[in-house]
Amino acid sequence: MAEEDGLDIGAEEGKSGGKKKLIIIVLLVLVLVGGGAAAYFLFFSGSSGDSADSTEAALEPSVYLALDPAFTVDFMVDGRQRYVQLNMTVMSKNATQIDAVTTHMPLIRNSLVLLFSSQSFADLQTADGKVALKKASLDAINGILEQETGQGGIDAVLFTNFVMQ
Repeated sequence: MAEEDGLDIGAEEGKSGGKKKLIIIVLLVLVLVGGGAAAYFLFFSGSSGDSADSTEAALEPSVYLALDPAFTVDFMVDGRQRYVQLNMTVMSKNATQIDAVTTHMPLIRNSLVLLFSSQSFADLQTADGKVALKKASLDAINGILEQETGQGGIDAVLFTNFVMQ
């Protein structure tokens, strides 16, 4: 009987230990599933559809439009006539805004010629000056598009040729 009682006690301890392990495993699985669900909602769903729209826009190919003919601007530097000639291309993921650039090309070209002619020839000789000019050109184009269409939409301005003489 003593042996029987000892076996019964061990069996009861084994059963309660197995239940504890099962409870711990179930809790771990629930925590992992809950954490995964929280991570999913944190990264893949936003307060609005903006993240879905930006993901779709990132998948669309870029559309390019060359602003032809080349821009030529003259400068008077130390009593000498100097020239800058540059070719530009605009880039956007939004083909509608590329069409809007074509529609409003006279206004955009006018604004860019005024912008280019207001630059310092010495500044344009530096890399920082060219980067600043690209940013100013992008801002000018997007400003006109926002005024005319209600949205910017041009992602970058590319200088495809830049000659200073």
